[in-house]
Amino acid sequence: MRNCVFLSPTDTAYVETQFTVEAKKLKFIKNDENKWEATLQVTLLYIRDSMVFKHMKYLLFSEAIEDTTKDRNFNLADLKRTSLPNGEYEIEIYLEDFNDKTSHGFLTEGISINYKTDSLSFSDIELVESYNESKENSIYSKYGYEILPYTIQYYPTALSKLTFYCELYHSDHYFQTDNFLTSVYIRESLSGKPIDNFIFNVKQSPDSLKILFSSFDISKLPTGSYFLTIELRNKKYESVAMQNLYFIRTNTAIVFNPKQLDSVQVENDFATKLPDDSLNFYVQSLYPLANNDEHNYINYFKKSTDNNAMRAFIFKFWVKRNANDPYAEWSNYKSQVYAAENSFHTQIKHGFDTDRGRIYLKYGAPSDINKKSQEPGTFPYEVWHYYFITPSQSDVHFIFYNPDLVTNDFELIHSDAIGEIKNPKWKYKLNDAFKNQKGATNSDATEFPNSWGSHVDDFLK
Repeated sequence: MRNCVFLSPTDTAYVETQFTVEAKKLKFIKNDENKWEATLQVTLLYIRDSMVFKHMKYLLFSEAIEDTTKDRNFNLADLKRTSLPNGEYEIEIYLEDFNDKTSHGFLTEGISINYKTDSLSFSDIELVESYNESKENSIYSKYGYEILPYTIQYYPTALSKLTFYCELYHSDHYFQTDNFLTSVYIRESLSGKPIDNFIFNVKQSPDSLKILFSSFDISKLPTGSYFLTIELRNKKYESVAMQNLYFIRTNTAIVFNPKQLDSVQVENDFATKLPDDSLNFYVQSLYPLANNDEHNYINYFKKSTDNNAMRAFIFKFWVKRNANDPYAEWSNYKSQVYAAENSFHTQIKHGFDTDRGRIYLKYGAPSDINKKSQEPGTFPYEVWHYYFITPSQSDVHFIFYNPDLVTNDFELIHSDAIGEIKNPKWKYKLNDAFKNQKGATNSDATEFPNSWGSHVDDFLK
């Protein structure tokens, strides 16, 4: 499921709720025309301030097929549009196979709507599975195109193109008569740096509505997590607006080759002075900052004892992040590694191998930490709050807990940070004393019943 927010021509915000279900997972029965058909019961809830603000419930029918052993290799797809005022919403979707009541699923996603009349703003970035020009009106119609959304933010090796659609509103009010530059690029999720060869710029004139509809060839984009970014710049080349979309790429067509390090020259640099017996420790400590390609090297060095290659990797790693002074970057990070080692290590794990250590090294020290070791009915837990983390995320929380009560190894069970684990039932995991409560074994339940002495909700406000 994806939820994308747009503005109508009358400046009314609306959300598109898009989802797909594999037909082969549904039960087909014969219809009145003696063909096989699946039926999905869909319930959509738009929740604001813990109350159902809008809802809809309907049946979605598959296409009728002749043979269920051959013809079920397709998806049921649907899109619903509903207008919503500014605010924070949780959108919940319940899917049930109408022909098999034991088969059901639940998804939830939070959205924020904050449009101002006549102000420069973007819609959400919509990923596109396919499109064609069309004058006919359908649920998939947008400004002369019929656009079928791609509803997951994951691109496997088999998909070599990323197509996107986005709307820009009221650039005429902001830029007046001045032209502006639209930059579109793919950047690494952690470093935030644009990837070479995945950038294009378009000079545009202002208007009340601009359509941004294009694609990238991602056949050579390595496995990893990324942001698709659309950025506006004025005539002084100052950034004035930005929209981002997180996605994950798997690309097994690009083969890992450790011999590439042979060409890295590290003579008379800081990496040559690192002690041999600490090299593997230093390499492994880079994992929280590394991209997927660098993860391959780090995993490779768990088995390799090639000190020269490890020095080359460390040097290359920091030159990539600060070509002018890689040693300063390394020195600062090394001090953080030892801080994590001191605070988070266990008897069998280094600090950087623990969940708290990884988050600490990846995002820095949290703005606030709330610890509870003896709250009624709960395992010991910590709530870390970041006012801001790179790139472009604010008011972010991480919830850790310690289920074994013995080690110092707190496990991350939920976060609202992009790219981190999200578990709608995390309160049930935290409150093990209530594991037999109604909802603990219900896959659709997300709200944990209030319990005496619990402060966890206070820490998330």
